[in-house]
Amino acid sequence: MTTKLLGSLAHWLAAALFLASAPIFAADEDVMRAMQDELARSMRKLQLENLDKPYFVAYRVVELRYCGAAASFGALTQSASCEVLDQPRNRGLSVEVRVGDYNRDNSNFFAPMTTAGVVRLGPAGVLMPVDDNYDEIRRQLWLATDSAYKTSLDTYAKKKAALEHRTRQENVPDFSHEPVIQNEETEPHADWNPRDMESMVKALSVLFRESPGIDNSQVRFTGQKWVVRYVNSEGTTYRRQKSFVTLQVSADTQAADGMPMADDEAMYARSRPGLPVRDEMVKRVRALAARLTAMRKAALVDRYSGPVLFEGEAASELFLQTVGAALTGNPRTVVDDVRFEGMFSANAGLNDKIGSRILPDFVSLKDAPSAREFHDQPLFGNYQVDDDGVKAGETELVDKGILKALLHTRGLIPNTTHSTASHRGFGASPSNLLFTVDKPMTSDQPKAELIRIVQQRNKDYGIVVRRIANLQLAASLLRNRMIMAGSGNAPGTLRVQPLLEAYKVFPDGHEEPVRNLEVSGLTLADFRNILAFSEPSTVYTAPVLILNRTPMTSIAFVQPGGPMEVSANVPSMLFEDVTLTKPTGDVPIPPFSTHPYFDK
Repeated sequence: MTTKLLGSLAHWLAAALFLASAPIFAADEDVMRAMQDELARSMRKLQLENLDKPYFVAYRVVELRYCGAAASFGALTQSASCEVLDQPRNRGLSVEVRVGDYNRDNSNFFAPMTTAGVVRLGPAGVLMPVDDNYDEIRRQLWLATDSAYKTSLDTYAKKKAALEHRTRQENVPDFSHEPVIQNEETEPHADWNPRDMESMVKALSVLFRESPGIDNSQVRFTGQKWVVRYVNSEGTTYRRQKSFVTLQVSADTQAADGMPMADDEAMYARSRPGLPVRDEMVKRVRALAARLTAMRKAALVDRYSGPVLFEGEAASELFLQTVGAALTGNPRTVVDDVRFEGMFSANAGLNDKIGSRILPDFVSLKDAPSAREFHDQPLFGNYQVDDDGVKAGETELVDKGILKALLHTRGLIPNTTHSTASHRGFGASPSNLLFTVDKPMTSDQPKAELIRIVQQRNKDYGIVVRRIANLQLAASLLRNRMIMAGSGNAPGTLRVQPLLEAYKVFPDGHEEPVRNLEVSGLTLADFRNILAFSEPSTVYTAPVLILNRTPMTSIAFVQPGGPMEVSANVPSMLFEDVTLTKPTGDVPIPPFSTHPYFDK
């Protein structure tokens, strides 16, 4: 029997399995029924004369409901806009069509204006009907599938032409075989009370009237509810229902010399009742205002080189922005013009580090998307199946300092045969990063070790960092005074956002605040030589800017089907030598007059 015949037989068996599989969803759900029916028809009939049939088709429909309210200085800046539960604001469609075969298809290819056969429709494009009209849903699926199929054929032809006179150094399949599953993941969808949201953000934002030094501030509540439906031609189906709420507090000011400073506090929960109680919210808002006010008067250090302790949230931000953001791997991209070869990095330097030590030999790290809690603290990167319908498990990333694997999707990377179930919205991403530290220090010991090194070197002081800016949180306030860009642009160095809260630590243990410091020249190699870790006992959650993207997702719109934040239990970290500098460039001029509320 020929290879082509075997491939055709396998293809039709998969289609038959899909048609015969009993749906786990309600038989009268028109959206899923329309998706399954149109998918089956596409697999039977979709073929242009003398051209390849699709070997894989997938439909993904995401419904998003949103509620938001914001206030500044006690006044609403955004009234509560909450969608009615049975009337979703939008319903976006993604259609994926692959031609060729699992070994070589139309994906992992870049040419200008090429989308590799993935049509992603949402708020930036054509929307699905928001009511469950079976016929109209079928029509939209048909049009999108037809468009994706034609694009796939064109892309596949260009990719084959680009490879015709080349020898690929890595013979890695373009797409992995994965087990067929049917899954339903449901979390309760709690209702939002618009008046309660407005009352909460107004009451919290008015607290900034106690802080004359702060110029801009905002308290914002955001609630999101998703329903995701997915079917593919292999027979996999899933339905996911999730909720997520965020309360973000942001503020900024300027020091006397004009240097801008800002701070953010974000609280996350799966529903409104999961947020901290009102007294705890008030405490955290006042703490943010107090930190920012104190930092306005802090000393400015031109340059520091020596031991630096990153504690708590600062350690988490540092790790997630650097090593954590680079723990994903992408397939090698074929380009039709060699001038574009350098557009797609080799996985930020980590792809060729598998098998090498990237952390101290007493540290291990895993990604655990199926975990919901760590030491009774919620983890928000959890899911049962990823966006490709691959069942979530645990991935050992680092074992005693040695990098064992990178997170990836069904687009395989060298030395892999299956997905790590890490497809989240825009591509591969960490979910819940969990550390294990052999013989960790207690929470107080890293600072004592910092002081010991300072005394040993006869230095005047060391530095402890407790908060680092998060780019996505800072951008959400749309501040009119930009924070100076962080360092790390030199080749091989990591970009770290400005430090929000840092202190000189003197040999006798007392601390003095310092402001406007930036990390300079930090590299991945520096993480191998971290001197000490504390016990990893606290969970931190934040949005993370992933460093590696495939061309498919870098130019196409994707609607996430759940929260994209990453949770991690990063311990405090003591580095032996880190260079910190003050920002360079022009400094904004402070306001000529004072805040009118306090000028009475």
